[in-house]
Amino acid sequence: MGSRCRALLGIVLGAMLAMGAWADEARAPAPWTQLALLARTAALPERPRIELPESDWQWLREKRTLVVGVAAPDYPPLIVTVSGSELEGVTADYLGLVGEALNVRIEMRRYPSRRQTIQALVDGEIDLIGRATGFEAEIPELLLSRPYSLNQPVIVGPQDMRLEGDLQLTGKRLAVVSDYFSPQELVEHFPDAEVVHFDSLRRALESVALGQVDAYVGDALSAQYLISQGYLVNLKLLNFANFNGIGFSFAARKDGSPLLYSVNEVLQNVSAQQQLSIQRRWSVGGVFSISNHRLNLTPQELRWLERNPRPRLGIDQSLAPLTFFDSQGNFRGIVADLLDLIRTRTGLQFEVLPTSSIPGMFTQVRRGQVDALATMTPTVEREAQVDFTRPYLSTSFVLLSRKDDTRQDLADLDGKRVAAPHGSVVGAYVREHFPQVKLVEVDNYSDALPLLEEGRVDAALQPMLTATFLVNRYYRDLRIAATLDLEPAQISLGVSRADPELLSILNKALLAISPEDMASIISRWSTSGASPDSIWEGYRSQFYWLLWGGLVLLGLILLWNCYLLLRVRARQRAEQELQDRLAFKRALIDGIPQPVSVRDAEGRLVTCNRAFREATGLSEETAAGSLLRDCIWLSAEQAEGLHREYLQVMASGEPVAVDRVLEINGEPRQVHHWLTPYRSASGKVRGLVSGWVDVTERERLHQQLEIAKEQAEEASRAKSTFLATMSHEIRTPMNAVIGMLELALTRNRCSGCGEQGPIEVAYESAKSLLLLIGDILDVAKIESGRLTLLPERARLRELIESVARVFDGLARQKGLLLKLEIETEAACDVLIDPLRFKQILSNLVSNAIKFTDQGSVWVRVSGEPLPNERLALEVCVEDSGIGIAEEDQKQLFEPFSQVQREGRANHGGTGLGLTICRKLAEMMGGSVRLESVAGVGTKVHVRLVLQVLEPLAPEEDSIILRRPVEQRRLHVLVVDDHPVNRLLLAQQLEHLGHTVAMATDGGEALQLWRPGEFDLMITDCNMPVLSGYSLARRIREIERETGAAHSPILGFTANAQPDEIARCKEAGMDDCLFKPISIDQLRDQLEQLQRGEMMPPAPAPEEAPQEEGDLDIGALLEMTGGNAQLTRNLMAELMSSNEADAEQLEPLLHAQDRRRLAELAHRIKGAARLVGAMALHDRCAELEKACAERAEFSTLRSAVEQLRRALDALQASLHGHLRRLDEEGCIRPASSATENDPA
Repeated sequence: MGSRCRALLGIVLGAMLAMGAWADEARAPAPWTQLALLARTAALPERPRIELPESDWQWLREKRTLVVGVAAPDYPPLIVTVSGSELEGVTADYLGLVGEALNVRIEMRRYPSRRQTIQALVDGEIDLIGRATGFEAEIPELLLSRPYSLNQPVIVGPQDMRLEGDLQLTGKRLAVVSDYFSPQELVEHFPDAEVVHFDSLRRALESVALGQVDAYVGDALSAQYLISQGYLVNLKLLNFANFNGIGFSFAARKDGSPLLYSVNEVLQNVSAQQQLSIQRRWSVGGVFSISNHRLNLTPQELRWLERNPRPRLGIDQSLAPLTFFDSQGNFRGIVADLLDLIRTRTGLQFEVLPTSSIPGMFTQVRRGQVDALATMTPTVEREAQVDFTRPYLSTSFVLLSRKDDTRQDLADLDGKRVAAPHGSVVGAYVREHFPQVKLVEVDNYSDALPLLEEGRVDAALQPMLTATFLVNRYYRDLRIAATLDLEPAQISLGVSRADPELLSILNKALLAISPEDMASIISRWSTSGASPDSIWEGYRSQFYWLLWGGLVLLGLILLWNCYLLLRVRARQRAEQELQDRLAFKRALIDGIPQPVSVRDAEGRLVTCNRAFREATGLSEETAAGSLLRDCIWLSAEQAEGLHREYLQVMASGEPVAVDRVLEINGEPRQVHHWLTPYRSASGKVRGLVSGWVDVTERERLHQQLEIAKEQAEEASRAKSTFLATMSHEIRTPMNAVIGMLELALTRNRCSGCGEQGPIEVAYESAKSLLLLIGDILDVAKIESGRLTLLPERARLRELIESVARVFDGLARQKGLLLKLEIETEAACDVLIDPLRFKQILSNLVSNAIKFTDQGSVWVRVSGEPLPNERLALEVCVEDSGIGIAEEDQKQLFEPFSQVQREGRANHGGTGLGLTICRKLAEMMGGSVRLESVAGVGTKVHVRLVLQVLEPLAPEEDSIILRRPVEQRRLHVLVVDDHPVNRLLLAQQLEHLGHTVAMATDGGEALQLWRPGEFDLMITDCNMPVLSGYSLARRIREIERETGAAHSPILGFTANAQPDEIARCKEAGMDDCLFKPISIDQLRDQLEQLQRGEMMPPAPAPEEAPQEEGDLDIGALLEMTGGNAQLTRNLMAELMSSNEADAEQLEPLLHAQDRRRLAELAHRIKGAARLVGAMALHDRCAELEKACAERAEFSTLRSAVEQLRRALDALQASLHGHLRRLDEEGCIRPASSATENDPA
């Protein structure tokens, strides 16, 4: 206590004398020197931007210049003068930022002393001073700004000085800079130290270097800067002081001006990147980074430090330059410097215990002789004995050999001797990968080099760092031959598993050491001339000592422990097994990623895993033995409820699993919580195992998925609506265009007008445009997933033949031969969408004809039966056209893509046909494949897998071709809000011989309609006032109420969607027509209505039964459009075909080839149905049935004879009609119906 009073009295007297001298200096104006500000703000990444009140900006504009004072001598790197005329340093850089941000000029004045500078500020001669600390804060006339630089007090001393935990430097002579501490701070922090004041920072540090004082206390930035200059090499930063400085600030007068506020705004807006840039520029890359504060240690770690201030560290003393002792016995090397950095951050003073082998180091750990190991490379085996910190160094392994040895690799050393330390990673590597090499194990890496130099081994293995160091200094006859193909050694500190706190402290300290600091240490020892002078001599004496000691120890063991050896080993094995079992159980429970805890019968926590501690924020110490109701990570109400539930589960003995929301540390988490009682061997419940799975993120993602699904469905519905709208809006005007053109064309033909070319061109172009619209809408529906297939029973042969018949005329016009081949396996009933299948085939045949100028087009259809009544259908369309180059084939299946060929005319088209074909085939579960050679031709293969259906009986499947219904004149009500479409439909009906009444909307139509007044109503579906759907519903209601007869109603819409027909019928309509509609389509629809008995057909005279030779000449004339020459050619062709077919009947019958006989009958039946020869049609059907049922030969003969008689009768009838045609020049049906002339 007396020494503290004397120190306080001395400090106070010194302060009084200083104040007196200060007052003497302040009596007269102090001389000052003008300095130029050298601020390096241009190198900064950006400038701070601030916002100030307008009054402050006005004050600054009037001020224009800020006068800033600095004092001599310099305080580097904060205050540095250059040539006595320029100021630079940390303070100058921040002043540059202040001047730029406030738009003022900075004028620098340098005063002889710090006191004179402060007095000039108080007197108003200057506006600011820099480098202000707690000393200036004690002056009542001054105010300090925000700190602009770190002020971390550190203790600096000689290299060999050890603090031993005494941060108050009791009894030491302590050097300080006069204006760094206030008197109160000195007394508070260094009460028993003898304080020596210096005006200059350099003089204070030099006094320590010269041994005049024991230590220096000041800020880390300036101390590091001067030590790093190189001339104070015997000094080092020993540790942080046990207090923190307030930082270096700017000081200003308390005069009420906005200056200090403005400066603070600038400093506050200086970004972290700018601060780091300034700090790096002036920290000069020293070994120790000034930005490292004290580590953030837990209370447990701090308690461990208090109990263990001097942990013991085991080192391999032969591993230079990592670890070695110099000739004076001082511990040196990379690890020594690393420990100094760790000491400055943690205060740990390691006690170094040397050894000379790797197994010896692990022995020290097992015996508890050391707490940590210095230079360890982690392996699985070693991790079972010690815990490893994060690596602080990485080095490769190399192969050393003599200079006269030319071998370059381990592979060249089969059968040779290679030295490596016992228990080392590199030795294990050689043993595994090069078993032919004779491994000579030594105690440490240094032992291997003398053996190699003396020729006792052929090579040695070393880490590159130690090999380079030792070869360059001691073993000049050796060389580094190669680098091993082995992962570089990750050198770490090994920590006893009994000290987890030490492991955590070391990891935090290593993390706080920057890579630049570590690189500086390694570089210094890689290039430094420092060397372990007595490494070999010390090693040799220790080797002999260890040798004799080992012999003595071995003798004692043999004499004393022979009997106990087995028991000791057994106990060690049992202890190791127990430790391994405990470690396994701990690893098992900690490896579970979900929180798990175990509680006893009272609900106290017995153990928990790492995930539970991380989720709740508890430590092992605070968690052990705690009750749930006492926890702080749950609300009191929820904790009490869960505690009661735990006790209930243990009382019931049944496990429970429930989804609930837990508020963990105030954050709601949705969890799946499970509780399971555990029992003793006797079956009594002893406690509870519980845990939970956090499903918060899963539920959130599920909700997002539901929202995304709803949005996608809404988008799909919007796209469908768009398609329907576009179809309706485009088809409505197209209906008027095509209909009017067709009507004009028909009337011109009837009137004999010869100028039809332009109208035909416009008509064909309009139909092509309609096809283009249909293709585009098909592609859009396919892409949106709205196109659906409607599979039904269909005969493949009929589908394919119908497409071939359509394109046969087009092929003939171009002089091409269209050939069709259908294998028997493909002529069956299948489940398919016939419309879409014909669309695929039509596109392919159309393309083949379009791009073929001469030759032929082949359509080949084959089938391969598959299990489960399935058929692999292969359709190949082959042409001899222009072909497609290989580079062009890739783009053909892209929408709107066409191959442009030079010198060839554009064939037109949308470029969508192949795209639609592929999409439709894929929807059917098939594929489309293209083969083509330019100039040779093209093959397109379509492969589909279809379900085969049992064939229907011929009677059920036969199609009875009806004669055209004789249409009577109908009275039709046309309802459409579109005037052009209304007028077009009326004219089309009048052209067909019907009378028409028109209405503009559903309301007007309802007024015109009376039961029985109209034979038919055709109404648009979407109209104002009253839609077509509503109109149909109202009419059906009236019919039900009045008992009136059913009035046929047809819908007429441009919305060509598959579900539109169902919608119309649901509203009460009989059917639906799609715009545009041609005259022929309209006529067919009216015929179908009459056949369906929706309206009574006109009365017709009774017809005589058809004779065998009769044919429907009316149907024939309808097919040829009344063209006499075309009718004659068709009849002649039919006769020729019949003669050829008749010649095949007898040979096939005698050969009993039922398959080909059935095919022939089917072909004749098709021609008979075409011309209405129903008697011949029926005979063919009977022969087909007999062949299918594999009837007896006699039955087949009878069927063939009947077919032959019917065929002869048809031939006679055809011959008679041909003769009449030649004589009269025209041909008429046998019975004419009364025709209605539209005129």
